[in-house]
Amino acid sequence: MKKVIGFPLLFALAGLTFGFEPLGKPLLPLPAQEYQRIFNAPSSKDRVPIKLLHQGLFAGQTTVRARSALLLGDRGNRSSVPYLIDALSDQSMHVGANYPEAGMATTRYWANESLKKLTEQDFGFIWNDPKEKRNQAIQQWINWYQNGSKTKP
Repeated sequence: MKKVIGFPLLFALAGLTFGFEPLGKPLLPLPAQEYQRIFNAPSSKDRVPIKLLHQGLFAGQTTVRARSALLLGDRGNRSSVPYLIDALSDQSMHVGANYPEAGMATTRYWANESLKKLTEQDFGFIWNDPKEKRNQAIQQWINWYQNGSKTKP
């Protein structure tokens, strides 16, 4: 029997700390054999199931988390929104990553880009703002979501 792990434990296992109560439903940990699938998805054109991408947002590997957030912008749907809002609190950064913009090395950057794409909303979240300012934007996303958010179909 598979066991569902609650978000606080799942986040701790992935080395994540979040200042907000998670919006997404608890998930099983992403199976280790799926890490490479998500990592290679953009170049392989693999249609990774949305559920695996949701799990990937909280994987132990930072590149998998960021890649999952990026892919959900194109493949996600309304069910992805709470997980992406949760991922805005991700503190990780890919050390040594070479991106045109520094924020692209963070999960929170891609989570925000995907949220904007999926919802056509923008609450001023900036990946490298001071944590307090980021938390204010995250709270706006949470309020919007909890108050009957409207997303693109």
